Amino acid sequence: MPRPAVGLAPAVWIVAVVAIVFLLRAASQLLIPIVVAVLISYALEPVVAWMARQHIPRTAGAGLLLALLLGLSGWGAYSLRDDARQAIEALPETVRRARELVWPQSGSSLGRQVRQAAEELRGSEPADQAKKPVNTEPPQETPAAGSMSEWVQRGVGSVLALAGHMTVVFFLVFFLLISGDHFRKRIVEIAGTRLDRRQITATIIDDINAQIQRFLLVQVVTAAVVALATWMILAWMGVAQATVWGILAGVFNSIPYFGPIIVSGGLLLVGLAQSGDLMHAIKVSGAVLVITSLEGWLLTPPLLGKAERMHVVVVFLGVLLWTWIWGPWGTILAVPMLVIVKSVADRVDVLKPVSRLMAP
Repeated sequence: MPRPAVGLAPAVWIVAVVAIVFLLRAASQLLIPIVVAVLISYALEPVVAWMARQHIPRTAGAGLLLALLLGLSGWGAYSLRDDARQAIEALPETVRRARELVWPQSGSSLGRQVRQAAEELRGSEPADQAKKPVNTEPPQETPAAGSMSEWVQRGVGSVLALAGHMTVVFFLVFFLLISGDHFRKRIVEIAGTRLDRRQITATIIDDINAQIQRFLLVQVVTAAVVALATWMILAWMGVAQATVWGILAGVFNSIPYFGPIIVSGGLLLVGLAQSGDLMHAIKVSGAVLVITSLEGWLLTPPLLGKAERMHVVVVFLGVLLWTWIWGPWGTILAVPMLVIVKSVADRVDVLKPVSRLMAP
């Protein structure tokens, strides 16, 4: 009797995981709006459920809630339009100050050495190139105008694509909210005819929903705390567009490791461009980094349950993996996706090793 292939099951699992990863990357344009809509519906479901208990139909409750959020977002964007315009107008000056900080000044010895080396490189061109006759014909039109038009077309295309995705997300969130526990009941029915299997499936779904909702609630609370604290400290230090930077700090705070560094680095350049003082810019950047660090050490761990806690190496590698799969959206959605994977692994016996691997 032939012996069974011992390594077949691990090989099948590896092939399946690799196939799923490449499927997620290939279908990113389809899956990203769906994932965003599902996560938003998880965050809003408790509010719609409470309104339903107050005898407000789910359709009306979901519509009112989404209209309220859409109106608040529009009002916030309209209120911050001047600050956003000033921040965009200050970008060239910020880039110039950053270039001056990184690149040596034209009068410095290092700058002269760099220019001298460049001149020697130009002087060492082959003789046949150096003796080429000078072209006296008028220069032809450069492709700068074409490049600019291409940039404009890409920008318009990106805006239209984002608007299309936001429209899909809006309607999908609405449909998910009005459906209530429809899909939960269907999944329980599909689980089988045995009562114990249906009960276990329902328990798993409820646990996953509770963990994801708690995680999203913690993310919203910590983002609001970081945004408020950042706005207060920046306004106290006299930084322009403090409100815009406070909102950005709260949004990027959901990205582990990279988010606070991006905001701190941006504020370093902004402080340098506004004051011209490197020490003041370092103080501004360091203050924001201290706020995000205190939030990560003191506020988030007590709020998160044990199921949502994961090893730092797993989170870091997960952020890199999801960024490779979905780009910037993957960086933002990496932690929620990891929470979903761990929530499922905690309740499914065959995935218990994955749960142990992700645990701190």
